[in-house]
Amino acid sequence: MEATLTKMAAFAKRTILFVDTLFDTTAVVDRIKDLGLRPHVVHEVNEVADKDKCPHIDTIVVDSLTVVSPFFSFSSRHHFR
Repeated sequence: MEATLTKMAAFAKRTILFVDTLFDTTAVVDRIKDLGLRPHVVHEVNEVADKDKCPHIDTIVVDSLTVVSPFFSFSSRHHFR
């Protein structure tokens, strides 16, 4: 774990959006914090629709592919980077 924390130090305090539609009981948020990152948890995708209420997000973690499946059809028509 110490080697992982050393590698993660460069990313300290980055914000991780965790879309938790299944109401996680496996301590994902605790693991994100253990890595020195800041979790921002939502339970519905529409909770991040308002940019004024959502912090800058560096990475997104989802608990179910059904959450992102609408984006696959969108991304087939648009290019993401």
